[in-house]
Amino acid sequence: MGRILVHICCAPDAVYFLKRLREDFPDEEIIGFFYDPNIHPYEEYRLRYQETERTCRQLGIKLIEGEYDLERWLESVKGLEDEPERGKRCSVCFDFRLERSARVARELGCDAMTTTLLMSPKKSIPQLKESGEKVAKAYGIKFLTLDYRKGGGTQEMFRLSRELELYQQDYCGCIYGLFKQKEGEIFWDLVSFKGRRPGSKEETLFIKEIRTLAESMNLPVKEFEFPFLSWKVLEGGVWVNKEPVPSIVVPFSQSVRGRVRADVERVSGNTLYLNKQFVRLILVRDLKDRPLEEITGVTSPTFLVPEEMKERLLKNRVEITLRTEFLQERSGVLLIGKEEAERLIGIPADTLQDGRGFRKDEAVAMIEESLKDIGEGKKALVFLGAQSLGRPGQRFFEEVTGRRIDEVLDYPS
Repeated sequence: MGRILVHICCAPDAVYFLKRLREDFPDEEIIGFFYDPNIHPYEEYRLRYQETERTCRQLGIKLIEGEYDLERWLESVKGLEDEPERGKRCSVCFDFRLERSARVARELGCDAMTTTLLMSPKKSIPQLKESGEKVAKAYGIKFLTLDYRKGGGTQEMFRLSRELELYQQDYCGCIYGLFKQKEGEIFWDLVSFKGRRPGSKEETLFIKEIRTLAESMNLPVKEFEFPFLSWKVLEGGVWVNKEPVPSIVVPFSQSVRGRVRADVERVSGNTLYLNKQFVRLILVRDLKDRPLEEITGVTSPTFLVPEEMKERLLKNRVEITLRTEFLQERSGVLLIGKEEAERLIGIPADTLQDGRGFRKDEAVAMIEESLKDIGEGKKALVFLGAQSLGRPGQRFFEEVTGRRIDEVLDYPS
């Protein structure tokens, strides 16, 4: 019995490739090697590794994770940043990743190696063949150039990816591919926020990690993806006499033009209305972010500020800056348990602007405590993406399934 090392680039490319490889080489031990320091940003890398790990576990294939040596990879492709897809940068990238894979293959006593990059419609098979054979020869092993795309293989890959509800990336992986391949703005792909904001890679990774854990407990799982109107803060603040006032921007506040200098012209309950650009200041006893329960359609620039600041705000001119962005994004819902369970418990999968939300260990503890009830169909847990921005995940789940979530847990204090 021999061994084949498979360099793996991502779960969608791997799922059908590994299945076919095992069918074609039934007497060989297959070892997966995830080595992709080209993937950027790191959150994207973790997400792709997580899905690869889940795929290999389901297929019963051992997986090894290589180093994330991004700096060395960037140095290797220096000067080739503007190369097109399938150009010189890709050749250097293939050499870089497959050379490391060949070294690991020899260390593990493998007779041959291959790569799931051969499955990607965006990659050149002759280019991969040249690189793979070159590095494999240097380490005294064989490179398998397997074209599993033909004969409906690509379509079967897409079918299996949908069936397993795998994360579908929208660019090849490296930062240069991100700039060239992805349509529209890429700013938000390169920016991270504290916690797991709605629609972020961190939120998706959390849902995928929880799914993997639930599957390891042999629990039924189902994912739903949904589109929603997202919102993000670029910058914002409140000042009185040039001193900053502690504040939090209320979700779906629109931007203001320039730096607003205004006075309070109306007080209604705990809300102060300024006399320019519809700005509102809401006085609160405890300054912390709060989930938005409903989207009213009113987008007045609104800040939460401590109630002890009321007199200063009334007696002095207030300065405001605020730049926000509204985006069309996607998020997900994860159902753990049976859809027809007697009781559905909702758990926010995202976090608030101040980072508050359920930790992974807390989510795992909830699952473990509910194992018996989930197994007996008495309870199901529903992890809700983008919950803090008007509950779109909850609304989507209830609409699609026709089930009402009986209880949604509050964000931890």
